[in-house]
Parts: sequence; structure tokens; C-alpha cells
Amino acid sequence: MASMQRKKLKPVTIRFEEDAYNSLQVLAKQRGEPLAVLARRMVEEALTQKQAIEGIDLISAALSKVVRRELKPVEDRMAKLTAKSAVAGATSMYLNYFVIQQALGPKLTKSAKEVYETARVKAVAYLKEPPVDE
Repeated sequence: MASMQRKKLKPVTIRFEEDAYNSLQVLAKQRGEPLAVLARRMVEEALTQKQAIEGIDLISAALSKVVRRELKPVEDRMAKLTAKSAVAGATSMYLNYFVIQQALGPKLTKSAKEVYETARVKAVAYLKEPPVDE
């Protein structure tokens, strides 16, 4: 069997509070390994997790930036279409009001504005109804 190359280990002195030290000793004994090996492995695992989390954060930030950049033209287009729809709706509203007033002016029992407001309330109620399956 080929011998594995071992990385050179650097000595480090770490001081633990008594409770943490005792917990490490119990865990090392349960696992049948020296306290130094257990502590080293735990530190290495924590560092690996930290690096993975930081890597994910970098990827997430880059991905968010790309998505925002790619969606910006669509967002701008939607804003322009919404503005055009609002202008078209307001124009239609004014024309309807004007036609009602001109066509039925003296015959109206209500003002053209009251007729418009009644129609608007009914239209909003209609839009709130659930769709009917045909």
C-alpha cells in the first residue's frame, strides 16, 4: 500500500474555557481519537463551511446582478406599456363622459358624472368576480 503524503502541520496554542475543554475531551474519548485531532478536524470543517457559505454569497450576489441587468429592459418596457394604458384609459373615460353629456344632456335624470361613477362602480365589481369556466 502506498503511503499517503501528509501535509505539514503548524503548531498552534488554543485556550478553551473549562466547559468547552471538558466537552471536547468527552467527545474525543467517545470517538477514540486524540483531542488535538478532533479539535483540528472541527476547525477545518468550520473553515470549509465558512468558505462554502462565502462562496454561495458571492455567487448569489453575482447572479442577482445579472438577473437585474437582464430584466431591466423588460421592466422599462412594462413601465412604458403601463403608462400608455393609463393614458388610453383616461382618454376613454373622458370621451365616455363627454358623449354621455352631449348625447343625453337634457334627458338625463342624473348628471353625466353620476352616470359615469355608477358605471365605474359596476365595472370594478365585474372585474372582481371570479372567471366563469365555459
